[in-house]
Amino acid sequence: MNQPPSVLQTPGFAHYSLMWSPFHNNRIALASSANFGLVGNGRLHLVSLAPGPAGLPLLKLDKFYETQDGLYDIAWSEIHENQLVTASGDGSIRLWDVMLNDLPIRAWQEHTREVFSVDWSNIKKDTFASSSWDGMVKLWTPDRPRSISTLQAHQSCVYQALFSPHQPDTLATCSTDGTVKIFDLRSPAYVPGNNNFTNPTSAAVLTIPASPGEVLSIDWNKYRPLTIASGGVDKIVNIWDCRMIKPGELNQVGGARETQLLGHEYAVRKVQWSPHRAEILATASYDMTCRVWNTAPAPGRAQLMYIHDPHTEFVVGCGWSLYEEGQFGTSRRADQVFTFPDGIDRLSGPEASLLRTHNGDSHLNSNMEDGRTEMDATDIFSSSLETLFDYQPITLASAGSVYTHECKNPSSRACATDTPLKVTLLTPDTLSANWSLHASDIWVSSHYLADHLDQLSIDTISARKPAGEKVRILELGASAGLPGILIAKAFNNVSVVVSDYPDELLIKTLAENVARNGVSHCCVAAPYAWGSDASTIIGDGGAFDIVVAADTLWNPTLHAILIRSLQSTLKRLPSARIHLVAGLHTGRYTIQSFLYAVQEAGFDIESALEKEVKGNQERAWDVKGDNDDKNRRRWVVWLVLKWRL
Repeated sequence: MNQPPSVLQTPGFAHYSLMWSPFHNNRIALASSANFGLVGNGRLHLVSLAPGPAGLPLLKLDKFYETQDGLYDIAWSEIHENQLVTASGDGSIRLWDVMLNDLPIRAWQEHTREVFSVDWSNIKKDTFASSSWDGMVKLWTPDRPRSISTLQAHQSCVYQALFSPHQPDTLATCSTDGTVKIFDLRSPAYVPGNNNFTNPTSAAVLTIPASPGEVLSIDWNKYRPLTIASGGVDKIVNIWDCRMIKPGELNQVGGARETQLLGHEYAVRKVQWSPHRAEILATASYDMTCRVWNTAPAPGRAQLMYIHDPHTEFVVGCGWSLYEEGQFGTSRRADQVFTFPDGIDRLSGPEASLLRTHNGDSHLNSNMEDGRTEMDATDIFSSSLETLFDYQPITLASAGSVYTHECKNPSSRACATDTPLKVTLLTPDTLSANWSLHASDIWVSSHYLADHLDQLSIDTISARKPAGEKVRILELGASAGLPGILIAKAFNNVSVVVSDYPDELLIKTLAENVARNGVSHCCVAAPYAWGSDASTIIGDGGAFDIVVAADTLWNPTLHAILIRSLQSTLKRLPSARIHLVAGLHTGRYTIQSFLYAVQEAGFDIESALEKEVKGNQERAWDVKGDNDDKNRRRWVVWLVLKWRL
């Protein structure tokens, strides 16, 4: 891109969505909100691209409309060049005519929570869809006072619902539950078994377990039917081939991942395929960048084509011009929008030189020595969910941040001292090739395990051992090493190994955390890939009396090698135990599939309990239990396994 981007500022209003008109090559609409969309009013901005000085394009604000609540999305009509709909935080949907002033020409109020997306079908041009935090997707036509159809698509927030550009009755959704779903609107049905009469779940043709975290955005490829891009909190962009769908069958689970695009440092907020080239995809992220990718590069060429990073706030929107190939715009969660005049064919240069890097050591020196903990953008966003919306965060720290854990559970031996034990950890980063491991976070299940070490029965096992023999404990998937390091600090009679994937950055930080907390005499950090030869971590001390792991069940494709590791590391004694703690965000069916597999591998389930993260309630594990996203964030599952001897 040789020409500088055009920039428009709208002071006081943060942009959530940007869309080019399908009728005019110079008209753009912006959905905006005051106070970052958290509270206050909204605005619909109408912007045009006009010739500026020296012939360069200039963004010009033509008019705006005030709304009582923040606006999160917009969609231009496919049948009327001057009309568009907006999605609002008060649950309303409004239809506007840009030739009229001040007020919408129609409004609908059926959603019970924030409406987060709207999409106009480009095949059935009289129909548009909305999705909401209430889990619903609704279909509308401009001439009717009520919705024409409703899908209970998910039991939690639906971030986006999009019509297929190839098949008029096919619609895709994404949600906080980590799935992408595809619905056939011609065959509405309900999922059997886990519904109640007042809150049934609509049956999808295909459910894709796309991510262990929230999926924030999806987009259909404009040239390849049944190809979808997804992006979300896990920082990864996935390309899915969904051609395995069998006509007439419901509740299929699958989706073949064609490729992953790695590089964003924080959550991916928006993905959008180019309308001109099948392989080109743009993404916007909370890392304050917009990136352009080639999903099918020639041999020897990189996937990443371009990074645009002048933003100083989260980039939450991007959109392609339908008329000018390669021309696109970005919007940030602040008061600026950028458009790029040059085409994609001009994108070139040394892609690697544009990538940002972390320096974990310098971050550590500047923040840990003076005893302060610094929160980055992801941590602030996560903590704000709990403060503003009573949402329990599932991660407590992200890559490069400092995390101090103070044991506060009075029933735990590790916490029942006059001076509660503390551990201070640097959250590790990983090499970009290993970002998909999600090892760069401290998960709430790890925190819960660290606060309930008494349930490991370490003293009971120790009492059965000969004098002087220590209890051998292994932590798998340790990341920063919170539970394992705290065990080493709390008990005098233990020998602990904290292990994780053999990634250079990850293991280096894990070893530093061991040394930093003064437990090197009884705790060692070791690289270990699940399913590989375990002799490197067993050493001369023999297999382990206790194996612990937190949030390691989220990827069902790794269950087999995790189970092989459990088989090769746990002592074959009646007293040996495995303790696995997983957040319910993992997914109930994913956890249940692990339980089936681990029993086939020769283990018995001694107990499987759901435990309240902040409280004392517990209940028996139930695969058909509550799936509401807000509620399941409040619970973890604690599994205790033993050998079937």
